[in-house]
Amino acid sequence: MNNLTANIDKIHTTAMGSERIKRNLNLQTDDVVAWCKDAVKQADIIVGKGKNWYVYKNGAAITINAHSFTVITAHMINAGVRVMRERDYECLPEFLYQAIFVPEGVDSPARNVINDPEIFIYIKNFGTQPGDFGVVAEQNGQVVGAAWTRIIPAYGHIDNETPELAISILPGFRDYGIGTKLMKKLFEVLQQNGYKQTSLSVQKDNPAVRFYQRLGYKMSGEKLDHVGHEDYLMIKDL
Repeated sequence: MNNLTANIDKIHTTAMGSERIKRNLNLQTDDVVAWCKDAVKQADIIVGKGKNWYVYKNGAAITINAHSFTVITAHMINAGVRVMRERDYECLPEFLYQAIFVPEGVDSPARNVINDPEIFIYIKNFGTQPGDFGVVAEQNGQVVGAAWTRIIPAYGHIDNETPELAISILPGFRDYGIGTKLMKKLFEVLQQNGYKQTSLSVQKDNPAVRFYQRLGYKMSGEKLDHVGHEDYLMIKDL
């Protein structure tokens, strides 16, 4: 139990705050405080950062002062996207792990799976070679998603002129359009750097296949990964 949930009865807001939250979220209730308390109880994610708690539930982001427990504001998740900076590289191990497709009903792998050379190559010494580009998505100052490319001898390798793309979004922030924002921004970065196409590899039974197709990726071939999963190799012209 964190400090916020332990003090849930102290959560309150002002009349102005209540109206702002109702307007921002289009709430059909007059008891905004009760709604916020329920959101805390059922939150997808609660993050403490600086002077505030950030509560995420069903696409809503609620900001609560960590000292007074005043609900300051709430709005729908709307992450901003920017080019990856060197200090963001420390987030890559987490995003590499979150990028691993886990079919429904299957247990998530141990976190040290990313140390497998076939997987770790996607982030090893990132930023040191041609084709290393990345973008991140931020919500309330927290990096919640990342997309990056590398030219490496990995699953989606085509040739030394085609960066392979990887994308990952933290659980709780998926299905809110962040992936599309990340991909489009990264396409722009690749175009600005003179690249003509990008590739990726995705397991055949991963629902993300349709997402990539909507963004213009086309099937180029099929192959087995190092543990025997059947993958599509996909290419997009930039």
